[in-house]
Amino acid sequence: MKKRWMTVFCAALCMTLIMVAANVKASAETSVWDEGKEEVYTEGAFTYYIHPSQSGEEAWIYKIEIQGENVRSLSIPETIQGKNVTRLGCLDRGSEDDREAYATLFGTYIEPWHNWDGSSIPAVAALKTIRIPDTVEVIERAALSGMNSVTTIELPRKVKKIEDFTFYGCDKLKTIVLPEQMESFQNSSLWGCPSLKTIKLSKNNKKFQVKKSCLIRKKNKALVFAAATGKRFTIPNGIKKITSYAFGSTRSSAIHIPSSVAKMEKGAFHRDAWRENINIKDVKVSEYNRVFARDGQCIYKKSDKSLAVAIPDNKGELRISERVKKLTGNISLVNCDTPEEGYLEKVVYPGSLKRVIAPGFSAIKAHNVYFTGSTPPKVVKPKSVDEDALPVGCQVYVPKTCADVYKAWYKKNKCYVYLEGWHTYNP
Repeated sequence: MKKRWMTVFCAALCMTLIMVAANVKASAETSVWDEGKEEVYTEGAFTYYIHPSQSGEEAWIYKIEIQGENVRSLSIPETIQGKNVTRLGCLDRGSEDDREAYATLFGTYIEPWHNWDGSSIPAVAALKTIRIPDTVEVIERAALSGMNSVTTIELPRKVKKIEDFTFYGCDKLKTIVLPEQMESFQNSSLWGCPSLKTIKLSKNNKKFQVKKSCLIRKKNKALVFAAATGKRFTIPNGIKKITSYAFGSTRSSAIHIPSSVAKMEKGAFHRDAWRENINIKDVKVSEYNRVFARDGQCIYKKSDKSLAVAIPDNKGELRISERVKKLTGNISLVNCDTPEEGYLEKVVYPGSLKRVIAPGFSAIKAHNVYFTGSTPPKVVKPKSVDEDALPVGCQVYVPKTCADVYKAWYKKNKCYVYLEGWHTYNP
C-alpha cells in the first residue's frame, strides 16, 4: 500500500514540476521583449522601428519605412545600436476569428480573401532584392507580403516557423531558400506567388525535404506545397498524402496523381484564399493507384465511393459519376473559370448517390441542380456545420414522378423556402 501511495505521490509531483516549468518558460517567452519601449534608427533610405529585448541585447524590427520610390535593394542590418536583430514583423493582436487583415513589415495590410497583398506602398512593390541577416530567428505572419518585384528570397537558417501569408502576393518570386532548421511550414505563406519555380532546402533539415519543387513532410510523406509549373505537372511518386491548398499558387493546367497517393485533404487542389481552382483544368490519377480512381468528371475513393475531386467542363457543367455513392465536404473543385466565380452553371447528381454529409452539397455550388434518382440521398448534418444541408439559392430539377418525395425532403431539412425555383422533368 505504501509503495502505491508513493508512486501516486511521485507522479503528482512530476506533473506539478512540469506545469511549473511550462509556466516559467511561457512567462520568460512573453517577457523577453519590452514592447512598451520603441526605438527608431535610420540608415540610408530605411527607417527601422524596433522593440528592444529586456536584456538589451536583441532587436525586434516590427516596421520598416522606405523614403523615396527609387530604392531597389534592402539589406536588413545584423545589428541596430549594438543589438542583434533576431525578429521581424508585426505581431497581430486580438481574436483570430475577428481578424480581417494582417500587418506587414512595411506598415501596410493584407487581406488574402479580398486579394489585397500589401503592395499599396510603391516603394515596397519596387524592391527587387532583400537580404535577411543570419541573426534573425523569427519572422512573423505576413511580414514579407506585397514585394511584387523580388525574384529570390533566402531565409536565415535558424528560423523555425514559416507563418501564414509570409510571402503573399510576391508576384515575381521565382526562387525561395527555406531555413535549414525549419520545423513547421504554412503553405498559405506562398499563396499569390504564381512565378515560383524553385524551392530549395538543406538536406540536413530533419522535418522536410524538397523533391521536384515540392515541399514534402518527411514523417508522413505529405505534399505540403507544390511549385507546379508547365502545362502538365506530375506529383512525385512516393508522396502518400496531399494536404489542403498544396496547389494554392499553381499555374499548371493539368495535375497527375501517382499510384502512391492514399489520402487527399479537403481542398487539396484549391487555390489561395479558400477558393476553387480556376487554373487547374484537369486532374488525372494513375491506373495503378489502389485508393483513388477516376470516372468521367470525378475522382472518387474506391473504398466508400466518396467524391474527392470534381472536374467541370469548360461550360461550367458537371455530371457526378454513377460510381459516386457518397458526398462530403472533403472535395476539391477545379476548372471553375465560370462567369460567376465559384458557381457552376449546372450539376447533375446520379441516382447512385446514397449519402451526403453536410456541407457536401454546398461544396459544389451551381445555378442549376438536377437530381436523377427516384429517392433522395440520406443527408447528415453535423452540429458543427453552419451551411444548409441541401442545395439552396438555385434552380432545382427533379424527376416528374418523384416531385412530392423531393419536396418533402427539402421541407424536412428546412431548405425549401430558400430555392430560386422548383422544376420537374422527364429523365
